[in-house]
Amino acid sequence: MRRCYLYTFFAFLLPTLVESFDFPRNFTPSTYPLAVRSPYLNAWIDGTGANGAVLNHDWPRLWNLTQTMEWCGMAHIDGILWQWLGGPISNSSSTINIPAMRNSTLTPTRTIFELVAGPMLLNISFFNPIETEDLTRQSLPFMYLSLDAQSLDGQEHDVQIYSDISAEWVTGDRVNSTVQWNTTLTSSTIFHRGYLQNPQSMVEVNNQAQDATVYYAMELDQNVSWKTGDANITRPLFQDQGKLDNETDTSFRVVNDQLPVFAFAADLGVLRNTPSSLVWALGVVRDPVVRYAASPDPSTSPWDQRPYFYSDSRFSSQRIEDVIDFFMHDYESAVQRAESLDNRIYQDAASVSGGNEEYFDLVSMGARLALSAFDITYSTSGDGEIDIKAFMKNTGINTNNQSNNALGLYASLPAFMYLNATWMGYLLDSSLQYQNLIFSPNNSMAAYSSLDGHPIVTGGTSSDYSVEDTASMLIVTATYARMSKDTRIISKYYELLQKWTQYLIQGSMPPIQQKTMDHLGVFNDHYTTVALKGIIGIGAMAQISATLGQNNSEYLSTASNLIQNWQIQTVQSEYITMDYSNTSTWALLYDLYADTLLGTNLVDQRVYDTHEQFCQTQLSAYQFGIPESSYSTETKSMWSMFTAATSKNNETRNDLIQAIFRRATNNNSSKRNFPLIYDSQDSSEQPVEGASPQQGGMFALLALEYGFIPRF
Repeated sequence: MRRCYLYTFFAFLLPTLVESFDFPRNFTPSTYPLAVRSPYLNAWIDGTGANGAVLNHDWPRLWNLTQTMEWCGMAHIDGILWQWLGGPISNSSSTINIPAMRNSTLTPTRTIFELVAGPMLLNISFFNPIETEDLTRQSLPFMYLSLDAQSLDGQEHDVQIYSDISAEWVTGDRVNSTVQWNTTLTSSTIFHRGYLQNPQSMVEVNNQAQDATVYYAMELDQNVSWKTGDANITRPLFQDQGKLDNETDTSFRVVNDQLPVFAFAADLGVLRNTPSSLVWALGVVRDPVVRYAASPDPSTSPWDQRPYFYSDSRFSSQRIEDVIDFFMHDYESAVQRAESLDNRIYQDAASVSGGNEEYFDLVSMGARLALSAFDITYSTSGDGEIDIKAFMKNTGINTNNQSNNALGLYASLPAFMYLNATWMGYLLDSSLQYQNLIFSPNNSMAAYSSLDGHPIVTGGTSSDYSVEDTASMLIVTATYARMSKDTRIISKYYELLQKWTQYLIQGSMPPIQQKTMDHLGVFNDHYTTVALKGIIGIGAMAQISATLGQNNSEYLSTASNLIQNWQIQTVQSEYITMDYSNTSTWALLYDLYADTLLGTNLVDQRVYDTHEQFCQTQLSAYQFGIPESSYSTETKSMWSMFTAATSKNNETRNDLIQAIFRRATNNNSSKRNFPLIYDSQDSSEQPVEGASPQQGGMFALLALEYGFIPRF
């Protein structure tokens, strides 16, 4: 049985993250992303503290904000104690001062806070790399935390820094699962390790893996001290002395019994104006990552998919120590790559939005979320061939125990097309392989809505949204092939894609007994938005066939005929109807984005024009975005951005962007990580509808303009 490992590292005197651009500083989301690199390294912090406090008024929490993940940071400055990270500290023996936040900045790779702690400026940066050019680096589930201390008064100041993580990072079972730990010194590194005495492979409790080992490590240095033990003993020790006693608590216990923490303290000595940078790295490594059942045959055993980085010759030893060294030594280069990526996205976002800084802010949040549940894995065949597959846990919504949800792939498609289209290919291969083995050559069939389970991925799930799910998969597959120039996926699964298309031909116009993704929850034969998406899905298949040199005339003529019929039945003088049987209803046509992105050009320009004029009139009535239909006041952020991307009118586009931004920064609502679904009038959201990869839809404008161009 392999275990899951969580590593945290600590290094000294590494360069700070230097901003090349003066990025916007007006984005104040209700929660800030801190460590967001995988489904199990997905920690956020509430941004609604009193007097503008963010980092130091509450503890970080898991993506659904129910599980506390204590991560503490303190500083002694001239003997005065300051807390720069974490919530209230129990059993404190000293007065703890709270630094004032001067600024916060969010970029696609970094969340940066400037804190004023008396005579010192503390620059705290949470750096989650996005490695667009290196699959191995992207598959490393690690992030960096850096701290710079700089004198504000030109005088020298004596500084000591403390940081710990708690055993809460190990397990979601805080009551019954016993945690064990130890400390190891090597020639260059000191490690704390925490793990469950009885780990459970491929088991989750409260959205945390139960096969986890936590590592907290730092480079050996004479000015470093350490301790493991009760938080109510360890933290006060630093508060009193500015250092730790290099001792281990060997009384192993559950998390909620005298909370164990794994701590380090560093004496930086006397500082003036030259910053001394501290860098930590935090990561969760699970090996294997998922257990994948790609065959419907119950006699065929599922196989384990390992983290992709272990397939790299740089880690041929298979020792995690080599991975640790690589990641830490890569820090300076990682900073340079991150600056380049952030700057490029900033420039491109300004170009496509007319310099709208709010759009860059939304893209920055969307980048974190699109990759927040993304795992790149591999398995090896008997002949040694590497098979790469990716999995996206359906975090952020009620049905999060799924992988590669069709709607999720469709909504996040713009982010992948802009950042690296190849990554979507690995997701598609995982989804298509199972369905390819169960389809009947003699019958049409609908696509599954998702793969079942995570981290045990077995089979698939059909749904009441079969037309939309099937169209989503065809649109995503066609877009991937078009933008990546990779025909292997469409060649490998061509027959399956044909069967899906036959299903759409038979069931899109009208869409018999279908539900719509617009959360109406009612079966209907008359949803025009479902029909539109199905028709665009047929058009996507026409592109796939043409790309492979196959005859696509049937698909083209069918899609053209269906869309003409659709337009006759739906287009009113001022809007598009939602229900064929009720011309007083109206709909938000966000799926026009797929017609535009793919270049299928099925929908007449008059439909686009009518819809855009309708959107402009509706925006004045709804503060947080246009509802998806006249049946409800609910709206979705990613569909609003899809709609903005198809707008030719700059005012309409910017008003839609501003509506999304207004909700993303609405700190008067309940604490939720940039929710997907919310009321367009009062901003109230659905439970557990936050921190979803579907927010990759924020890249919608960028993908239209730059998705076909190698950018990095």
